[in-house]
Amino acid sequence: MTKLKLGIYWAASCGGCDVSLLEVDEQILDLAAAADIVLWPCAADVKYDDLRKYPDGWIDLVLFNGAIRTQENLELAQLLRKKARILVAYGSCAHTGGVIGLANLSSREEIFTTLFKDHDPIPTEASQVDGCNLELPQFLNRLQPLDAVVSVDYYIPGCPPPREIISAVFEAVISGKLPEKGTVFASEKNLCDECPRERTEQPIAKIYRPHEIEADPEICLLDQGLICLGPATRGGCGAVCPNANMPCTGCAGPTAGVTDQGAAMLNTIASLIGVGEEGDAVLQDEDAILQEIEDVIGTFYRFSLASSGLGSVCRE
Repeated sequence: MTKLKLGIYWAASCGGCDVSLLEVDEQILDLAAAADIVLWPCAADVKYDDLRKYPDGWIDLVLFNGAIRTQENLELAQLLRKKARILVAYGSCAHTGGVIGLANLSSREEIFTTLFKDHDPIPTEASQVDGCNLELPQFLNRLQPLDAVVSVDYYIPGCPPPREIISAVFEAVISGKLPEKGTVFASEKNLCDECPRERTEQPIAKIYRPHEIEADPEICLLDQGLICLGPATRGGCGAVCPNANMPCTGCAGPTAGVTDQGAAMLNTIASLIGVGEEGDAVLQDEDAILQEIEDVIGTFYRFSLASSGLGSVCRE
């Protein structure tokens, strides 16, 4: 049989997604037997000019990790869409914008001023440094997830994607039994459905940060006053963070049918704060409890700001 042609590309991200591909252990040998890697800048010296010469649709599958932050990211996303038969948004940054999407709270100019406050002059797309002419990709006004600039066939969530999901994707690729296009390779249900902790939906009387208390490993973290995004986050990772006694931060993105993960979680928190009869202490302290949330956007939109309704009104 003709081997599949596989491409892997790293846009605006930390690089953890590239490393995560190796977490399937010996299954990587099955993938190597079934596919030839024709593009992987992190591991192989393939030039962009080589990629441009490939026929359209020549690459069977491209795993695209990272968000669209620069003109280079944008151009490669558009080029890979042409060259790939199947384009996959791999990891949180490509899927929903990721942590780096929080930069959309600041303008391009504010980011540069902060980043290069001790550098004079501030670098531009064309600069001269020590007598050398440098050309840098344009830094775009806003960061966007992959599907904001090109059509995407499948999504693999997570920061980085967990081993279980990567393994399922590799099995589907090798067998040729891919699901319906548009599928997110994760559970349709929320993380709470696979979390072993007991949830009693107790009213929240105080909000804690993880370092402030030693959480009971058997009881729902929300019941203990820790902001866990499990109710608004897709399952599929085996609740790895709650099992380590740490709250879910939402890296798998919103559950099926939900477009705004942060708003969904805020609604959950609102339903748990101030529950009680008139005159109860819990109800009286509602405003004070809400004030204990140190960073509302960073807490509820940590991975999804760039793809949320709130992200659409962030600064240009």
